[in-house]
Amino acid sequence: CSAGGEGADYLALEDEKLWQQCDMETFRASGPGGQHRNKVDSAVRVIHKPTGTVASATEQRSQHENRKNALKRLRSKIALKVRRDTDIDTADFQVPEQLAAILPSRAKGKRFGQKHREYPRGIQVLVDLLVANNLSVADTARCLNLSTGALSRLITADSDLLKEINQQRQSKGMRPLRKN
Repeated sequence: CSAGGEGADYLALEDEKLWQQCDMETFRASGPGGQHRNKVDSAVRVIHKPTGTVASATEQRSQHENRKNALKRLRSKIALKVRRDTDIDTADFQVPEQLAAILPSRAKGKRFGQKHREYPRGIQVLVDLLVANNLSVADTARCLNLSTGALSRLITADSDLLKEINQQRQSKGMRPLRKN
Protein backbone atom coordinates (compact mmCIF):
# COMPACT_ATOMS: atom_id res chain seq x y z
CA CYS A 1 0.00 0.00 0.00
CA SER A 2 1.15 3.50 -0.61
CA ALA A 3 -0.47 6.85 -0.06
CA GLY A 4 1.34 9.23 -2.32
CA GLY A 5 -0.52 12.28 -3.45
CA GLU A 6 -0.08 13.65 -6.91
CA GLY A 7 -2.84 16.24 -6.48
CA ALA A 8 -2.34 19.65 -4.91
CA ASP A 9 -1.93 19.58 -1.14
CA TYR A 10 -4.31 22.41 -0.24
CA LEU A 11 -4.24 21.44 3.43
CA ALA A 12 -0.50 22.13 3.65
CA LEU A 13 -1.08 25.78 2.74
CA GLU A 14 -0.92 28.48 5.38
CA ASP A 15 -4.24 30.17 6.12
CA GLU A 16 -3.45 33.27 4.03
CA LYS A 17 -2.47 31.21 0.96
CA LEU A 18 -5.65 29.15 1.29
CA TRP A 19 -7.71 32.36 1.63
CA GLN A 20 -6.21 33.62 -1.65
CA GLN A 21 -7.76 30.60 -3.40
CA CYS A 22 -11.20 31.32 -1.97
CA ASP A 23 -14.18 33.57 -2.54
CA MET A 24 -15.88 34.81 0.60
CA GLU A 25 -19.50 35.87 0.91
CA THR A 26 -21.04 37.51 3.93
CA PHE A 27 -24.71 37.37 4.80
CA ARG A 28 -27.13 37.70 7.67
CA ALA A 29 -28.07 34.46 9.36
CA SER A 30 -31.15 33.65 11.36
CA GLY A 31 -31.02 32.10 14.79
CA PRO A 32 -30.59 33.12 18.40
CA GLY A 33 -29.21 36.53 19.21
CA GLY A 34 -32.37 38.55 18.86
CA GLN A 35 -32.08 42.20 17.94
CA HIS A 36 -28.27 42.04 17.77
CA ARG A 37 -28.13 39.16 15.29
CA ASN A 38 -29.33 40.78 12.08
CA LYS A 39 -27.70 44.21 12.30
CA VAL A 40 -24.60 43.25 10.31
CA ASP A 41 -23.59 40.60 7.79
CA SER A 42 -21.57 38.50 10.21
CA ALA A 43 -22.21 35.04 8.72
CA VAL A 44 -19.49 33.84 6.33
CA ARG A 45 -19.56 31.44 3.40
CA VAL A 46 -16.21 30.39 1.89
CA ILE A 47 -15.91 28.82 -1.55
CA HIS A 48 -12.61 27.17 -2.45
CA LYS A 49 -12.29 27.94 -6.18
CA PRO A 50 -9.96 25.08 -7.24
CA THR A 51 -12.15 22.34 -5.69
CA GLY A 52 -15.59 23.96 -5.46
CA THR A 53 -15.75 23.04 -1.76
CA VAL A 54 -18.03 25.28 0.31
CA ALA A 55 -18.01 25.88 4.06
CA SER A 56 -19.87 28.38 6.19
CA ALA A 57 -20.00 29.65 9.75
CA THR A 58 -22.87 31.55 11.30
CA GLU A 59 -22.67 30.85 15.01
CA GLN A 60 -20.72 33.93 16.15
CA ARG A 61 -21.78 37.57 16.03
CA SER A 62 -18.24 38.45 14.98
CA GLN A 63 -17.45 38.16 11.27
CA HIS A 64 -13.79 37.66 12.16
CA GLU A 65 -14.59 34.63 14.35
CA ASN A 66 -16.90 33.23 11.68
CA ARG A 67 -14.11 33.57 9.10
CA LYS A 68 -11.78 31.49 11.29
CA ASN A 69 -14.47 28.86 11.89
CA ALA A 70 -15.38 28.70 8.20
CA LEU A 71 -11.72 28.16 7.27
CA LYS A 72 -11.43 25.30 9.79
CA ARG A 73 -14.54 23.71 8.31
CA LEU A 74 -13.21 24.23 4.79
CA ARG A 75 -10.02 22.35 5.71
CA SER A 76 -12.08 19.47 7.11
CA LYS A 77 -14.31 19.33 4.02
CA ILE A 78 -11.33 19.37 1.67
CA ALA A 79 -9.82 16.49 3.67
CA LEU A 80 -12.98 14.45 3.28
CA LYS A 81 -14.01 15.35 -0.27
CA VAL A 82 -10.84 16.03 -2.28
CA ARG A 83 -9.05 12.83 -3.33
CA ARG A 84 -5.45 12.73 -4.40
CA ASP A 85 -3.83 10.11 -6.60
CA THR A 86 -2.67 7.14 -4.57
CA ASP A 87 -0.67 4.25 -5.94
CA ILE A 88 -0.59 0.92 -4.15
CA ASP A 89 2.71 -0.76 -3.40
CA THR A 90 2.14 -3.45 -0.78
CA ALA A 91 5.80 -4.48 -0.58
CA ASP A 92 7.25 -1.26 0.81
CA PHE A 93 4.56 0.89 2.43
CA GLN A 94 5.69 3.71 4.66
CA VAL A 95 3.01 5.45 6.73
CA PRO A 96 3.12 9.20 5.90
CA GLU A 97 3.82 11.42 8.91
CA GLN A 98 0.48 13.28 8.53
CA LEU A 99 -1.36 9.97 8.92
CA ALA A 100 0.93 8.58 11.65
CA ALA A 101 0.13 11.67 13.75
CA ILE A 102 -3.55 10.65 14.11
CA LEU A 103 -3.19 6.87 14.41
CA PRO A 104 -3.93 5.11 17.71
CA SER A 105 -0.53 3.38 17.54
CA ARG A 106 1.06 6.71 18.52
CA ALA A 107 1.37 7.65 22.20
CA LYS A 108 -1.64 9.61 23.38
CA GLY A 109 0.32 12.77 24.19
CA LYS A 110 1.85 12.83 20.70
CA ARG A 111 -1.30 12.01 18.73
CA PHE A 112 -3.30 14.80 17.08
CA GLY A 113 -6.93 15.03 18.14
CA GLN A 114 -9.85 16.25 16.06
CA LYS A 115 -9.31 19.87 17.14
CA HIS A 116 -5.65 19.97 16.13
CA ARG A 117 -4.86 22.13 13.09
CA GLU A 118 -3.06 19.25 11.30
CA TYR A 119 -5.79 16.64 11.92
CA PRO A 120 -7.50 17.18 8.51
CA ARG A 121 -4.22 16.37 6.71
CA GLY A 122 -4.08 12.99 8.44
CA ILE A 123 -7.72 12.33 7.63
CA GLN A 124 -7.15 13.16 3.96
CA VAL A 125 -4.30 10.65 3.74
CA LEU A 126 -6.41 8.03 5.55
CA VAL A 127 -9.36 8.48 3.16
CA ASP A 128 -6.98 8.40 0.17
CA LEU A 129 -5.56 5.11 1.48
CA LEU A 130 -9.02 3.67 2.13
CA VAL A 131 -10.09 4.56 -1.42
CA ALA A 132 -6.89 2.99 -2.80
CA ASN A 133 -7.80 -0.19 -0.89
CA ASN A 134 -11.37 -0.22 -2.29
CA LEU A 135 -12.72 1.10 1.05
CA SER A 136 -11.66 -2.12 2.80
CA VAL A 137 -11.03 -1.37 6.46
CA ALA A 138 -9.22 -4.69 6.92
CA ASP A 139 -6.81 -4.12 4.00
CA THR A 140 -6.16 -0.53 5.08
CA ALA A 141 -5.56 -1.60 8.70
CA ARG A 142 -3.07 -4.21 7.47
CA CYS A 143 -1.18 -1.48 5.57
CA LEU A 144 -1.03 0.62 8.73
CA ASN A 145 -0.05 -2.26 11.06
CA LEU A 146 -3.24 -1.71 13.05
CA SER A 147 -6.01 -4.07 14.03
CA THR A 148 -9.22 -3.72 12.07
CA GLY A 149 -10.95 -2.76 15.32
CA ALA A 150 -8.47 0.04 16.04
CA LEU A 151 -8.96 1.53 12.57
CA SER A 152 -12.74 1.15 12.87
CA ARG A 153 -12.69 3.00 16.20
CA LEU A 154 -10.62 5.82 14.65
CA ILE A 155 -13.15 6.15 11.81
CA THR A 156 -16.26 5.94 14.00
CA ALA A 157 -14.88 8.48 16.51
CA ASP A 158 -15.16 11.21 13.85
CA SER A 159 -18.80 11.53 12.76
CA ASP A 160 -17.97 13.48 9.58
CA LEU A 161 -15.35 10.90 8.57
CA LEU A 162 -17.77 8.05 9.29
CA LYS A 163 -20.50 9.72 7.22
CA GLU A 164 -18.16 10.24 4.23
CA ILE A 165 -16.76 6.68 4.34
CA ASN A 166 -20.26 5.22 4.64
CA GLN A 167 -21.51 7.28 1.67
CA GLN A 168 -18.63 6.00 -0.44
CA ARG A 169 -19.12 2.40 0.78
CA GLN A 170 -22.85 2.49 0.06
CA SER A 171 -22.27 3.90 -3.43
CA LYS A 172 -20.20 0.75 -4.12
CA GLY A 173 -22.85 -1.56 -2.64
CA MET A 174 -20.87 -2.22 0.55
CA ARG A 175 -22.30 -2.38 4.05
CA PRO A 176 -21.91 0.81 6.08
CA LEU A 177 -19.67 0.91 9.13
CA ARG A 178 -21.51 1.25 12.43
CA LYS A 179 -20.64 3.10 15.60
CA ASN A 180 -20.00 0.69 18.46
